Amino acid sequence: MSVRTAQLVQLLSEIGPDIPEISRRLGQFKESVRYRYKEKILNRGFAVQAAPNYERLGLKRMIVLADFTDEFREYGSSILVAMPNLCYVTGFEKTLPHGQYVISASVPKEHTGEFSELMNELRNKGIFTSVEVFGFETFRNAPMKAEFYNFDTGTWDFDWSEASLRDFSAASYVPEERTKIDEIDLRLIEQLQADANTSLKQISEELKINYKKLAWHYSTHVIARNLIRGYRINWMGTKYNEKMGKASQRQHRYFMVELIVRNTSELERMTLCKKIGQLPFLWAEATGNDYSAEFAFPVDYVTEAYQYLENAISSVKHKAQILAIDQTASLAFTVTPQLYDATRKAWVFNKQELAALFDNLVVKIREVRSA
Repeated sequence: MSVRTAQLVQLLSEIGPDIPEISRRLGQFKESVRYRYKEKILNRGFAVQAAPNYERLGLKRMIVLADFTDEFREYGSSILVAMPNLCYVTGFEKTLPHGQYVISASVPKEHTGEFSELMNELRNKGIFTSVEVFGFETFRNAPMKAEFYNFDTGTWDFDWSEASLRDFSAASYVPEERTKIDEIDLRLIEQLQADANTSLKQISEELKINYKKLAWHYSTHVIARNLIRGYRINWMGTKYNEKMGKASQRQHRYFMVELIVRNTSELERMTLCKKIGQLPFLWAEATGNDYSAEFAFPVDYVTEAYQYLENAISSVKHKAQILAIDQTASLAFTVTPQLYDATRKAWVFNKQELAALFDNLVVKIREVRSA
């Protein structure tokens, strides 16, 4: 495996695709770094995306385990696709073989109670048969551990027997404080979260915002206030096709798994973080009273992965749940600036209005079914 490529990926994860700065830190020619970035990352189909610092934005990670009723099951994905612009949903995954959904949301801390109430109201309206809501204090997208990945062959090389011996410091991670933001900050983050290779000039033209004004917001707000927590190298190769309106994946290369552990103690959380954090296949992690981890295991390592998880959760297995995920029925979304009220400088959540919208949706779907 190329040490230079691993070093490149590490810096990409920290500062994004700033080729001049990466070349300076590595002591390499810009042309060489740019060529390696294009050849090993972009040409391999790996998107580079900004990872929002949700805590700094005042957003709290929530996960909902929900099952659609038979009446609404065929409309499940369509309903969930509409939720990001309504109630802070940032993604969803369908589980196998039961067809239950894992719904992720980044909700303003002051509206988490209303979000939970809304999810339960959807159950009462007959959309869901069951709803379980989890709230977390911290959330992170795990950086790619490029030292275990061969960019030439597209394969991983990981010694499972040594996993528990590796050092990992995430167990000491503490939440960050909320900071001031504005609509331009959020629109910038939205663009960079979709594609961090988009230049400020391109974003300026797309958003129709003066370039100097946008650059000032980027440097003095987004960067200075740490509104982006590193960058994610999308090594799974998943992409959202805007024209087709659906996700595309590299089929049969990765097996996705969601782990949820309920009611954890501080010691249990730290132990889970330490054991789970050793794995290069960790995609995202959330901690709090409950614990959640999302993995993408190469299909050749599924048996070893489950054996490792069995050991990692042995002390909490009575309150742990492992869910297999259907990648073809899963989507992720960016932050939603439209839910931020620029006048009030606050996130909005109108539960009564949302409940009415879903009431209308129920009526329309039932009309279609009875036609």
